[in-house]
Parts: sequence; structure tokens; C-alpha cells
Amino acid sequence: MGKLIVKLSDELHEELRKTAVANRRSFKDIVTALIVSYLSHPTHGGSRRKVEETVFCGSWEDERTAEEIVADIRAERRWFQERRI
Repeated sequence: MGKLIVKLSDELHEELRKTAVANRRSFKDIVTALIVSYLSHPTHGGSRRKVEETVFCGSWEDERTAEEIVADIRAERRWFQERRI
């Protein structure tokens, strides 16, 4: 596993620290997520990576539009709410 040492301005370092504390995450977690996100974005020359490479889980291909997916999720939630009442 490689190491990365980066010099940050005091302001940026403090902002990163505050964000890490607020989200109960480590610097490493935040920076790793940012790098993975950057590298997997097609406009930065990235390509789709396997789940094992990106440490992301639960990705899928779906031919429905975002609106159709959201409608499906909301329909399922209504069923659960009606059941609880």
C-alpha cells in the first residue's frame, strides 16, 4: 500500500479537520473517497472499475429513468407506512 504526503494550506487543513469531525470520519477516509471519485469520473480519464477496486458496493445497471426509480422507491415506502399505522 502506497503513502501520499500532501502539503495543505492551514485554512484547507482546518476545513478538512472540521469536516472529518462533523462526519465522524478520518482524514484518510475523506481523501480516499475524493480520489476514487475523481479517478472514476469519465471526464478525468477514469473508467468504470470493478467493485473490488473502488471499494464501492451495491452498484447496478438499470434501464429505468431516475424518476421511475424514485417513484418505485416511494411506492414501497407508502406500503411500509400504511402497514405500520
